[in-house]
Amino acid sequence: MKIGIIACDIMKGEIERLLADKEEVTEVVFLEAALHVYPQKMKERIKEEIAAIKDRVDVVFLGYGFCQSLQGIENEVDVPVVMPRLDDCISILLTPERYAAEKRKEVGTWFMTPGWAEVGIDIMIKELHLDRAKKYGKDPVEMAKRLLTHYRRGLFIATGVGDRDDLLKKAEAFCDTFGITLEETTADSRILEQTFEKCAEVVRVKRKK
Repeated sequence: MKIGIIACDIMKGEIERLLADKEEVTEVVFLEAALHVYPQKMKERIKEEIAAIKDRVDVVFLGYGFCQSLQGIENEVDVPVVMPRLDDCISILLTPERYAAEKRKEVGTWFMTPGWAEVGIDIMIKELHLDRAKKYGKDPVEMAKRLLTHYRRGLFIATGVGDRDDLLKKAEAFCDTFGITLEETTADSRILEQTFEKCAEVVRVKRKK
């Protein structure tokens, strides 16, 4: 069995840890963060990447949530696709139940995994579609501050990858910029692991047909 991986760079550390010693993985592609800002373009880009490796693998594992446009993508490509059946990477790494609980605890929460902490303000600017503000003589960070006035805390999700102390410093710097309080919690790797294990099952079913 040959498995291809196409994943978001935001989850690179967690995916690489998942793939350690897995010889059946023969193709690995990480795509730049924040593609989800333009969902349909992201979907087309991922379909192109799937098409590029489909003849060299038996199944493709997508390291993405649905991200507004990927639900049903397995029906639009010519190779079996396995992916977490959840909305986004926060749900994947925190679990939907804990994600919901943290939002109930504080609606104005900015969630940060190690990948999010690394890119910090830059990706937030893209999330808010403020990356072109400089062309019009405006400061995107100041504009973001006005848009994020209802946020009260940042929640760093420690997944066990990267330099925790360095990541916490970056998360704290982000929070300081926007005047919010930093808190920390731990991730749950089971969703990624269980979803990856489904690759073998999908291939078995395909071969029986």
